[in-house]
Amino acid sequence: MGVVMKHTGMLILLILVAVWFCAPARAADPAEKELTLIGAFQCNGLCKDGPAEDHVPVMVAVDGSPAIVAQVKEILDKNWPDKGLDADAAVKIDALFNEQMKYYIDLAGSAPLPAGLDKKYGKKNHYCHASAPVKIVGTVSEKDGKKWIKVAKYDLIGFQGIKYPAKMMMPDQPFVLPDKEPLVLKINDALTLNCIKVPPGRFYAGESCFVATRYIEQFPHLTTLTRPVYVAEIPVTQEIWEAIMGANPSKTKDPRLPVENPAAADVEKFCKLLSEKTGRAVRLPTGAEWEYVARSGTSNPGFPEKYREFGTFKEDSSRILPVKSKKPNVWGFYDLFSGWWEMTSDCEKYPSHKPEVDPHYPLTSGMHMLLGVAGGNWTITEREFEKFSSYTSKKFRIAVEVGDGK
Repeated sequence: MGVVMKHTGMLILLILVAVWFCAPARAADPAEKELTLIGAFQCNGLCKDGPAEDHVPVMVAVDGSPAIVAQVKEILDKNWPDKGLDADAAVKIDALFNEQMKYYIDLAGSAPLPAGLDKKYGKKNHYCHASAPVKIVGTVSEKDGKKWIKVAKYDLIGFQGIKYPAKMMMPDQPFVLPDKEPLVLKINDALTLNCIKVPPGRFYAGESCFVATRYIEQFPHLTTLTRPVYVAEIPVTQEIWEAIMGANPSKTKDPRLPVENPAAADVEKFCKLLSEKTGRAVRLPTGAEWEYVARSGTSNPGFPEKYREFGTFKEDSSRILPVKSKKPNVWGFYDLFSGWWEMTSDCEKYPSHKPEVDPHYPLTSGMHMLLGVAGGNWTITEREFEKFSSYTSKKFRIAVEVGDGK
C-alpha cells in the first residue's frame, strides 16, 4: 500500500511539473509597452505651477524609440513656425510637450534612482533641482489620464547625449528689429559708448519643459515689455569704468576687458555719475530687459550650441575675452554669453509662474546676477553664489531711459 501511494504521489508531481512547463507564459498586459525615452528628467514642479503633490519626478521626452521621435516630429511640424517661436507659439509648444511628452516615473515599480538623481528626486518633499539629461528604458502604461513608466534602466547621458530636432536648433530670427541709429554716450574726449534702442514686445521668459538642463529659476512665463529702452551694446569696460570712477577693481587689468566684480554700491554710483555727465537717465537693465535683449526678442530655446560664435563658455575657456572678440547677436549686442554673471537691477526673487508686464523688483538687500547662455541657461537668478566671488566673476552693462520719444 505504501509503495502504491509513493508511486501515485510521484506521478501526480510529474504531472504538475509537466503542466507548469507546458503552460503558456503569462501574456503581457496589452496596456503596457516598452519604450526608450531621452530627454529632461525633472521634478514636475518645474513643468507646471501646482500643489505640493505634483512635485514628483517626470521625464519630458524629445528623443528615444521610433514612436517617440514620430510624436515629437508631429508636434513640431504642426506647431513650430519656420521663423521660430514668438511668445504665443512658445506657450503652445510648452503646453503640448507637457500634455503629450511627459511621463510620470513609477518609483515603486522602477529600478532604484541612480546616484545624482536619488538625493534630488527620491524624497517626497524635495527642492526642485535642475532638470537632468537622462535616457531611460521602461514599460509605459496610462492611469488617471497620465502616462506612467516603470523604469528598468537609467543612464545619465549629459547634455551632448540628447539629439534635439533641427527645428529647435535653428538660429534666432528676430520678429522686430532695433533702431538703426544708436544713442552715443560720450564718456570723455576719447571714449564713447553705443546704446541700441530696444523695441517693446512680448516673449516667453525662462525655459520650456523639454530643455535640459534648466533650473527652478527659469520657470517659463509670458513677459510683456511695453516701453522701448536703450541698452549698451557691450558690458562696461575697464577703460570706461576708470574714466568715470577713477579706480579699477578688476583682478586682471586690461582696458578692453569688462570691469570685473564691481561692488553693487559702486555700480549705482557709476550710473549716477554717468547720468549727470550725459544728461540721460542711466541705470542697470531689469532682468526681463536683459533676457529680452539676449533672446533678440524671440522665445526660442537657449541651447548653447546655437550661441558659441557669440560668446565664450566655461567649457571653451576659463577666461573672458576683450569686448567684441566674438560676433554680436542678431540685434547687435556683444558679449552677452559668457561664464560671468551679468548684473541687473532686480532684487532676489524666484520668477513668477504667471504672465508679467514690465516686471521689476527693485533692489533691497542684493542683486540678481544673470548668466548668459552657458549650458542652455538664459537668466539664472544667482543668489547663493554672489557670496562666493571664487565661483565666478560678474560684469554689467547699462540701460538708458528713452524719454520724450528719443
